[in-house]
Formats: sequence, structure tokens, C-alpha cells
Amino acid sequence: MTKPNKNLSEWIDVIDDSDLMSISLGDLIDSAALKFPQAEALVYSNQPDISDIRWTYEELSTMSTNLAKGFLDSGLNPGETVGVWGPNHPEWILAEYALAKAGLRMVTLNPLYKEQELIFALNTVNATALIHADEIAGCQSIELIQKAMREIPSLQHLHSFDTGLKKLIKIGGKASVKLPEVSPKDIFMIQYTSGTTGTPKAAQMTHEALITSAKNSHMRWEITDNQKVCHGFPLFHIGGSACMTLGAASMGAVSLPLYVFKPNVTLDIIEKEQCSMFIGAPVHLTAMLEDPNFKTRDLSSLKCIVVGGSNPPVELLKRFSKEFNADVINGYGMTETCGLSCSALPSDTPELKAIAGLPLPGVSMRVVNEHYEIVPNNETGELLYKGPGLMSGYGNLPDGSSGINDDGWFPTGDLATMNANGYINIVGRAKEMIIRGGENLYPIEIENYLLEHPAIFEVAVFGLPDSKYDEECCAVARVDQGQLNDPEQLRDWCKDRISRWKIPRYIF
Repeated sequence: MTKPNKNLSEWIDVIDDSDLMSISLGDLIDSAALKFPQAEALVYSNQPDISDIRWTYEELSTMSTNLAKGFLDSGLNPGETVGVWGPNHPEWILAEYALAKAGLRMVTLNPLYKEQELIFALNTVNATALIHADEIAGCQSIELIQKAMREIPSLQHLHSFDTGLKKLIKIGGKASVKLPEVSPKDIFMIQYTSGTTGTPKAAQMTHEALITSAKNSHMRWEITDNQKVCHGFPLFHIGGSACMTLGAASMGAVSLPLYVFKPNVTLDIIEKEQCSMFIGAPVHLTAMLEDPNFKTRDLSSLKCIVVGGSNPPVELLKRFSKEFNADVINGYGMTETCGLSCSALPSDTPELKAIAGLPLPGVSMRVVNEHYEIVPNNETGELLYKGPGLMSGYGNLPDGSSGINDDGWFPTGDLATMNANGYINIVGRAKEMIIRGGENLYPIEIENYLLEHPAIFEVAVFGLPDSKYDEECCAVARVDQGQLNDPEQLRDWCKDRISRWKIPRYIF
């Protein structure tokens, strides 16, 4: 790794083929089962909304193999795409490994999707099956799914997390079907990210890219086998399904996902399970600090906290470090880079730990101006990425392009600086993205929904600073006051049309 010109904002590191995790997700979990057969792989405990489970690596490997055979026996064919829709169930992770072993592709779906969002997401990838939770956001999901299926011609199979997958595991355990050969370079995961057109873009990621990025993140944070890591990222996010899930398997660590984030429940898990790490968004830490019983907790096992999902102020991270009595490290990444691309070293100063940090092994980065020229150190420009975690490209851009430049560099859309030692600091966004509590919101998409209201003539959506969520969504609209004269009317109208986290908090 080097800076070719010490005065310019460019960091070059080309990973050796021997350092690539050139295996499939199925091979990853099977390999972990051979190395750590009786070690705990996945733990859900002290979470009142879901039953306790403690799956070893051997159990997770065996169940995922049987489920993979069950998928194929049910009529699914390698190469087809399957949607996974629901909160952070343990069966979500089981399905992830099983789909990989069956040679299927997986599209991750936000559990807060409404009908039209679900239709768009599944139609875009021609999904043939949907794995779903029985209940999502307090409502029975099957009614919405059956209604949406009328507009999704490719969708033929439905399997629930609970009864559906259990049935397939039993079938697969007896089936004679042979699992296919899966190439590490095959596209496996598809996740939607917001785009400048207002239409979510389908980022496509290979087995190899997902696993390499996940393993390198855990190596950067010095996570080892048997270490208990509690994390608050949704599994439909790259942080949950890739970085935390696959990173744990690559190191033999114990993954403790949160089913639904609740401050008191999260503190229970960290305390009772003696977790040494917590990984989540700044909003999670703020909520835990505000829990009335925080001061009475024994969190002495907690040694390190990694925050991602936004660019928090240095002073806030220092406060987290003091209150939790643990090291706090910021991490920077995105869906298109299969998660983490930069993070400080555990030995770095608090000031360096608060910024995006140093590129991971094999990751090259440069900061450029509007003419695509590399800028001098500490000058602001757009951050470009090239590395082993780069997606294969977007699958649904109108012009058919991949979203990656012809020279192999990916424009992140983020404004950044790089110092003389290669450390990256994110200073803003070239895009208009709003990041609310780690969730990416795109103004054009929300504006398009709001303009469907017959009383709205014009509307502009943007982010406002917020002490809790970093940013809140704000809308300014010109309306027919004879039809619409109260912001609450508009919020009520939105509730059945868009996810609640996209509904503007401030409406003027």
C-alpha cells in the first residue's frame, strides 16, 4: 500500500489473488463448521420478541445444506432470484447461506416496504420466490403479498420464515438432489440503493466481493474466534447481511444480531452475554445512553464499539467512548463496496478513530475535482473507490451502464479529504442524500410520492440537522389550502403509501 505521490490525495493498494476470499458463501459456512464445529455461530438471547437460539457452526452448516436442497426440490432453479423480506430473524441468516448453496441469487428487501415498493423491488429482478416473515411491523404480511403478487408475474413460490423453511429443511434432509457448483465470482446478493433518478438502483455483488470485504473489516477491527459481537444493523442492509454475518463466519466469531433495536434489550444482551463488541449506528448508542437504567449496567466486557451509517461529530464519539468506557471507531463504507472500505486502526488516536480512516487491504482510493483530477492532500473533492469489494454493477440503470467508470473507479458521491498518511475524512455528500439514523433517503423519490397528492403543486425535500438521527427529512410544499391545510393530513396520507422513515418529519 502506498501513496504514489505524497502530495496528492491518492492511495493505491492492489490485493494479491492469494489474499482474496475466493470462495462461495456456502463454502464459507462449511469451512467454518470444519474449523469451529461446536463453537457458537449465531445467538439470539434476552430478546422478548423472538425465541432464544444458539446455533453452532456445525448446526448452521447442516441446516443450510438441507434447506438448499429443499429449495431446489421445491422447483427453484440455480440462477433464479429469491427475495427475503422481514426483520432480523435467525432464519434470515439461515436462508442466506442456503440460497448461496443452491446457486440462487438473493435480493434483500426492507421490512417496511409498502405494496408498490415491494412490487418494484421484486419485478426489477424477476424474482421467482419470496421468503417472508409471517408478521411485519405488527401486520400479517401474507395479505399484502398476495395482493402484490397480481402485479409480479415471475413470483411463483412463497415460503414463511417459520413453518415454510422448517418444512423445506425436512424435505431437503431426505432429498437426493445434488447441490450445484457455485463460482465465487457469481453474483449472489442484490441490494437496493437510492439514486439520482429517484428510482432505487439494484447493486449486484459476488460471493467473492462480499466475503473478502467482510473478512477484511473484521481483521481491521481485530475480531477473533469465539469473540461475541452484538450488532444493530438490519439484515437487509449490507452491514447486517454481509459485513457482520460473513465477517463473523470468516473469523469464527459469535454473531448476536438484534431482532429489533430496543435500548434496554440491547443493554441486556451486552451485559448478560458479556459481549466484547457492539457495532451499530450513532443513534443506537445515543438511545442506550438515554435509557434510565444505563448507569446501573455492568458493561465491563465491552471493549470496542464500531459506528457506521453516518459521519458523526468527533465530540459525539468521544462522549460515547467516555460513557461506555470503550474504544469507539468510526467506519465508512457503502452497499456498492460490499460494506466497509475504510476504518481507523485500533491503535490510532481518538481523532483518527472519529473519521472514516484508512482504506482496507486491497482498497485504492483517490479524491478528485470536477475535472477528474486528483487534488492535493487535505483538499475537498469527490471520493473514488477501487477494490475487491466493488459491486459488479447496477442491474437496472436506464442506460444499461454499470455505474462504474471505464477505468474501474467507482464514484461514491461523497465529498472527502485525504491527509498525507492516507486517512480519509468524509466532509459532505455530492449527492443530495439524506442519512437519517443510518437510513439513506433520497429527496427525489420522496418528492415523487408527495406529488401524487392532488393538493400538492410543488414540493422540495431536503435534510435538516438533528441531534438524535443526524438528519431529519423536511418537505416544503406549495399546496391547494382548500384541500390540504394541516401537515398531519399529509403525513396520514403518506402512511399507506411509503415507509414511515421516508415520511417527512417537518412539513411547511
